[in-house]
Amino acid sequence: MRFPAWLCCSLLLPVLACEPASAPSRHILLITVDTLRADYLGEYGHPLGLTPEIDRLATQGVLFERAYAPASYTLPSIAALLTGRYPEEIGIRANPHKLADDVPTLASILQERGWGTGAVIGNIVLTRESGIDRGFERYDDRLPQVEPVRGAPERIAAATTDAALDMLDQFRAGDAEHILLWVHYQDPHGPYVPPPGYRERYLAAERAAPDGQRRLRASANYLGSGAIPDYQLLGANREVAFYRAGYAGEVRYMDGEVGRLLAGLDQRGLGDETVVVFTADHGEALGDSDFWFAHGEYLIESLVRIPLVIRVPGRRTSRRADIASLLDVVPTLAGLFDFSAPEGARGRDLLSDRADGEHSDVYMALPLHTTRPRFGLVADGYQYLLTLWGVQEQEQLFRLGQPEQDLARVDRGRLREMGQRLAEMRAGMADTRESQTQQLSPEARRRLKALGYVGP
Repeated sequence: MRFPAWLCCSLLLPVLACEPASAPSRHILLITVDTLRADYLGEYGHPLGLTPEIDRLATQGVLFERAYAPASYTLPSIAALLTGRYPEEIGIRANPHKLADDVPTLASILQERGWGTGAVIGNIVLTRESGIDRGFERYDDRLPQVEPVRGAPERIAAATTDAALDMLDQFRAGDAEHILLWVHYQDPHGPYVPPPGYRERYLAAERAAPDGQRRLRASANYLGSGAIPDYQLLGANREVAFYRAGYAGEVRYMDGEVGRLLAGLDQRGLGDETVVVFTADHGEALGDSDFWFAHGEYLIESLVRIPLVIRVPGRRTSRRADIASLLDVVPTLAGLFDFSAPEGARGRDLLSDRADGEHSDVYMALPLHTTRPRFGLVADGYQYLLTLWGVQEQEQLFRLGQPEQDLARVDRGRLREMGQRLAEMRAGMADTRESQTQQLSPEARRRLKALGYVGP
């Protein structure tokens, strides 16, 4: 049978309207931010409008309302992000460890497929000595700035964006048909020293908080338990609001640079053919559980809940409530670009059919370089935490979004079930590879120790 042309078009219009037509994506831009709490983004509910650029990106993609990192410090989380595997499985138990040469990563897999692969990083923990450069054809780990207080080398957000755009131009001048570019911003990692004027924008609002004008004592170390860590101390300032406003100012500054990076992508005609993934390595405590301006010691929600946005050109935007993990990023990109995820990858494809009806169970661990080994599990709307005190164990249970109320004594059945599940996951890590330690110069080791990354 023949149908009039107008009838065929009218039948097709609803289908076409469901999913806009677009050219296949050819590139990946992976943006990670150090020490970024999810709840400091506007799209995650922060009231001060700190992140207009990232919020705009979020409205153009799929935003995961509850995504989690497997650790609360940098190298283990980034290693998990790039491999799809838990840090312990690949020998990354602390920041001074090294990714082994035979562990496949997102970059190594795409490089084997002929992609141009590049990275620009701003954190000393991610220099090539960490092994995280595996698979990157170009790896820019120059750190031209000096961090206040400790004097450690770093790269601030503006310099990071400049280097990233320069690397993008280098790839475009070559013959790469596909590009993976990973950009890691160091801001807002402490000490919180945003450009002039940024802290001042938020001081009044922070002082209006119930504890905003509280004065804290100075800690003798980097831990931040009940005090300001030594590496965060800026002069004689002890007021809570001063430091919170500094963190907010650094988030606002970083957001502008992320916006400049995305604008540069569009100006080069690449925005409509690039999948953009935005996330963080971990969060930051700003007084949560009396832990101040620090991370890495605990697995509380403010330290492990991270933002996650995936923008795919032509794909419908949405907000997702299912639990996601950093380990899910590589399997998701594998599904989008039709390659196999690394062998042993634990994550799931977040954009597969019916994925929004599933949840990721997130195993977390801080086995080394904390005052006590700590482990955790996020599953079924709860977070279970286990702290080892020698032969003694401390268990905690929280409903997600309610980190102040410990349910360990109230819901004994769920506590027991979650504890058993965590024990099974820990047992699954028992026979994994030994950790390799980075070969560091005495000066590099001194700097990492000053950063709190070589043990207390």
